[in-house]
Amino acid sequence: MAGCANKRIFGAVIQDMNRMKKIRIAIDGFSSCGKSTMAKSLARAIGYTYIDSGAMYRAVTLYSMEHGIFEGDAIDTDRLCRELADIHISFRINPATGLPETYLNGENVESRIRGMEVSAKVSPISALGFVREAMVEQQQRLGQEGGIVMDGRDIGTTVFPDAELKIFVTASPEVRAQRRYDELKAKGMEANFDEVLANVKQRDYIDQHREVSPLRKAEDAILLDNTHLTIGQQQQWLLERYDEASK
Repeated sequence: MAGCANKRIFGAVIQDMNRMKKIRIAIDGFSSCGKSTMAKSLARAIGYTYIDSGAMYRAVTLYSMEHGIFEGDAIDTDRLCRELADIHISFRINPATGLPETYLNGENVESRIRGMEVSAKVSPISALGFVREAMVEQQQRLGQEGGIVMDGRDIGTTVFPDAELKIFVTASPEVRAQRRYDELKAKGMEANFDEVLANVKQRDYIDQHREVSPLRKAEDAILLDNTHLTIGQQQQWLLERYDEASK
């Protein structure tokens, strides 16, 4: 009898999980706030698909750098517009880590898109209207069925303005620069704190002042200032917001 009771309880739990709606979670905010880390952890905890929209812009930037589309700081926009259709971005799970990694035209570029050279040029690329239009179209297709966590700059305002849960993340520039510096050093990459801080502030300005989809908090987004939060504390906060939104 106990076995039958356990089966009934288990079946009820499965039915409750099946009834729970699969929502879209949009996490926006300033650079180096740890959005990707928290979004990946949240997606893994709730069984959702994680999509790193910022990696898509970084991949376009890397392609542009490696194919001569950058002329110093200038961008050959005509050429990039012509070649954008040849830039194929995908995400594949790394079986060792269980986390998605970015592929550009079939090549794993996860580590290469995270360096300072790409960071210094990604904001001008992501400010181009035709680039954002192409990336937004891809992102909307990826998330149309729900059950996704996506982070970026305009997910809650442009990509999924009707997302069921929107989070806007911020932290002081100095704290964000230190996190970015520590991340680069941990990967064995050369880094200078003052240069990282200058890059953080420059990206903030460009992201907030670009003509197309500028960085801003959606009116219905919940603000998360994680300047003084541990990863564990912000993860607990995010799970509580998810529980509220998915009921």
